[in-house]
Formats: sequence, C-alpha cells, structure tokens
Amino acid sequence: MKTFLIDAEKCIDCRNCQTACKDEFCDNDWSPLAALQGPRQYWIHILNHEAGDGERVRMERIPLVCQQCADAPCMKAAQDGAAYRREDGIVIFDPEKAKGQRAIMDACPYGAVYWNEELDIPQKCIMCAHLTDAGRLPRCVNACPTDALRFVDTDDLGPEELMPKPLELLHPEYGTDPQVLYQELPRPFIAGETCTGDGREVLDGVTVVATHQILGCTYTTQSDAFGEFMLEGLEPGYYTISFSKDGFDAKTLHNMDASESLNVESVRLYAHA
Repeated sequence: MKTFLIDAEKCIDCRNCQTACKDEFCDNDWSPLAALQGPRQYWIHILNHEAGDGERVRMERIPLVCQQCADAPCMKAAQDGAAYRREDGIVIFDPEKAKGQRAIMDACPYGAVYWNEELDIPQKCIMCAHLTDAGRLPRCVNACPTDALRFVDTDDLGPEELMPKPLELLHPEYGTDPQVLYQELPRPFIAGETCTGDGREVLDGVTVVATHQILGCTYTTQSDAFGEFMLEGLEPGYYTISFSKDGFDAKTLHNMDASESLNVESVRLYAHA
C-alpha cells in the first residue's frame, strides 16, 4: 500500500506543500476523484504549537493530511456511496454523490476534511491519485525541500526495528486506524535551570532524573555550564523529578504535570551545612 511517511522534525513551515497543493487543485477539476478545491482550503495543514513557556520554548510542527483511515468515520457518515476506498487504500469522496453531506466533514476527528461552500461538498487530500496512478509523486512531496514528506510503499519499508527512526501514528487513540505514517512526532519536554540556594550562581553538572509516576520510565540529563537542563522525548503524564549534585542537598519535585512541555523555572539547591 502507498502512503505518506512524514518526518515532523524535518518540517520547516515553508508552506511549499500548501502552495503546490493549491496549484494542483484550485483551478483544476480532477473529477470523479476531486472537484475544484475551495478558495480558502489547504488539503495539507501545518499545525504549529509553541511548546513550553517563559524563556524555554520551541516551535513544534506537524504536517496534517487526510489519514486515509482504515476504519474511517467519514465513510460511515457518508450516504449513497458518496465515500469509498480504492484498492490502494485512498479514500475518495464522489463530488456528485457527496453534495450537501456536511456530516462527512463533521465526522473526521482530525479536522482534515473541509467544506467547499461554492460547490456544497466535503473535500480533502486524495494523495494526488490522478498523478500517482500515472506513476508520478504527489505535488506536496515534490515540493518539500527537506524530505519531510515522502510517498512510500509500506511493503518496501522493511522491518520497523531496522528503521533509523520509529514509525508512529497520529492520534491512534481516536480508534480510526490511520494509515499515514509519521516519524519524530513532538513529545513533551521538561526544562529549567539549577542554581545555588541564594540564586546568585548557576550550578552545572546537576543530575536531573524524571520518573513517570504511572509508567515508571525514567529520563536523565545533567545541567550544562549555564545551569540549563532539558529532558526531551517524554511520555506525557505526571513526573517525579529529582536533582542531585555532590556537596548539595538533593531536591525532589512531585506530581509535575508534563502532559504538555513543562518549564520548572529555577530549581535551587543548598550546599551541605
């Protein structure tokens, strides 16, 4: 099966993919696969999220397209055969049969189906099926300068354990069995700085250990020459965070919520009395 393989870490938010998608579909009618794209639509969206707060933030990006779900809610909501799945797995909305069926758009938990007010139809990414049928790549893949977007045959990927980066799914908890593959999806981080008890000097070489209170997994790092530390790639949840350094009293923070990235600001350690 052909699908997108999207490396979120490589996305630089250049929007070349959106421009290419618009160029391919805005003034071209590819019925019965897709009618003219609505003027205020982009069938690939770059979801931007500012993670963290204060002085410790980063921009995280996730390219979002139709996930071509194996258990697609849009297909369940469609009536009269308005939505169907091709043999290659691509979900298609018939532009004629889907007229007026706003329920198709409302059913998508990803928000990846859009409403064309002018044509009164739901629309979405079709992986440029008219091009891939001719052996060409989707326009967004050709336009991506960083290889964040790839179009792959899942049979050619080989064993997942041999891949340099693990394969992930976007929101598998939705229960729709999404077929688009991701790598390097953003995960929470815990960041901050360590300093002396009076706050006058930063402390380097402080061992920082975060333990997930449910899963039990641990993440370890040390503060740098500026007293800064960052624990990355965390499983979301609540953590116990310990700080230790020779010559200083250890400190522990309990019930720290890292369901999203967390900045604990300054952590003060006091020298042994």
